[in-house]
Parts: sequence; C-alpha cells; structure tokens
Amino acid sequence: MSRNLSILQRATAADLQLDPFPHVVIPNALPDDLYAELEASFPSPEAMGIKADRNNHRWNYASRKIRRNKALPQVWRDFIAYHASGEFYRDIVNVFYEGIHQLYPERFPDRGSLERLRVGIRKHDTFADKDVLMDAMISGNTPVTEASSVRSSHLDAGDKLFSGLFYMKPKTYDSVGGDLTISRYRSDLAGKPERHLKFKGAYIDDDNLEVVRTVTYDRNLAVLFINSLDSVHGVTVRQPSPHSRLFVNLVGEIDPPLYNLEDNGKPAHYLPANQPRTPIGLTDRIVPMVRRMFG
Repeated sequence: MSRNLSILQRATAADLQLDPFPHVVIPNALPDDLYAELEASFPSPEAMGIKADRNNHRWNYASRKIRRNKALPQVWRDFIAYHASGEFYRDIVNVFYEGIHQLYPERFPDRGSLERLRVGIRKHDTFADKDVLMDAMISGNTPVTEASSVRSSHLDAGDKLFSGLFYMKPKTYDSVGGDLTISRYRSDLAGKPERHLKFKGAYIDDDNLEVVRTVTYDRNLAVLFINSLDSVHGVTVRQPSPHSRLFVNLVGEIDPPLYNLEDNGKPAHYLPANQPRTPIGLTDRIVPMVRRMFG
C-alpha cells in the first residue's frame, strides 16, 4: 500500500491523554483527499448484507468479510486491511505505549514486550499462534424512530487491549446526540474497589460517574483508547432521524484478558499478569484453516 491510510498518521505520543484513562482524540485524522474518497464510496448496507430496519441498532461488517467481498470499493478494502494489520498495531504502540505500561506494568514491562506480540486478524486467525487479533469494521447505527442511546455508559470486554472509533458523519446527518462521553467515577468511588460493585455486566448508572469529556460526533474524527476498569465511555441519546450514524470500529484483542466484567454477582476485577492463556480447542484451529482455504 503506497498511501498512508492510518487514522493515527497525524498523532504522536504527545497527543496521549492519561486522564481519566489513556485516550487520544484526533480531529481531521486523514488527509482531505483520502477522507473525501472514503466518504463518497462508503458501502451501502445492502452491499454488505446489513438490514437497517431496527431503531438505533448497531451493525458491524468485519474485516475478514471485507477482505473477501471484492464488490466493495478498493479504497475501502485497503483502508480496512491496514487497520487490521501489524502496521496499524505498531501505530498503536507508538502512540499508546506510555498509557499501556502505566496501566499494566507487570504484563507489559517495556516497549519490547508489546512490539514482540504477533498480530493476526480476529475470527480469521486464533491465539494458537497469534498474540493480538485485530479487527476494523465498517459500522453504523440505524436511523432513529424513538429517541434512545445505542449504548449507555459501560466498559468494553476485558480481552480488548484497545478500542477505537473513526467517525464519518454524513453530510446529510441531522440527528441531535450520538456523541461519545468519556467519564470518571464519582470522587467518593475513584480508585476504590467499591466502584466495581456498581456494574451490572458491562454497564454502570450515570449517577456513579462524572463526564470528563464529550466528543461530538463529526467527520474525519478518530477516538482511540486503552481499556481498563476505569475506561468508562458511552453514547449520548440520539433524537429521531431518518439518517444513519456511520463510523469504523477498531479493536485489538489479547489473551488472556486484562480483566473480567461483573458476572453472576462477582464484581469486575483485574486478572493476574501471569494468568494462563485460554486453551485453544480443535475448532479454533480448524475454522481459520478452512477460511484461509476457501475464503
């Protein structure tokens, strides 16, 4: 790929914000010409087999599917391939090393411990021979018929080292809301184990939080962050609109997970740095092999 496709091409470690958790917000992330080309050729839901008839419903079209769908525009296939690659993982390390090390010093004691991780594609490769499984998904939230939040304040799953969003607000988009909130715990909960008792699964009521930053849904805007039990974020309520909220969703999964969320009354908790990896079953080995042969 001769073009610089990275949504982090204009970001440096100096852009990293550590409060309330490691994150970057990059306006005008891509050059204007590249963004305009992606915007003009954003694939229709029909081209990806997506049904868009539910109220404010989240949909994703994964990189493993995009790489097989030759009907999609080449610029999109290249863009997604880059953001599910080892090259983009290195971009993540370059920008986020300080934040990752600060959160997980035992698991990632130095830069080399991150740089040595082997990178694959989520649901195509497995942890049998990879350490980080990347995904970049063409995503959207369907039109709104009844005001609602597609996802209120929550934590992402503990197997995600990082999460990212590349916002692509359509020119016709007129819905109020759909902005990203970055929150911290209430001062009486900050840093205390009691905060983990406030979760129901991945979710936490907003009365336990204070919003530190609201990132307005916009064009050509990248937001990425490192996951932890303090990385609480959500999406504000969207008002009725016939237009979809479009974006690219990015993740990098690792094994073993960094933490577990609340489950069956057991509060959210971090896992030891030396936690054994999840056993790889026969199915996990065969399915990626079949995909490589026939996909």
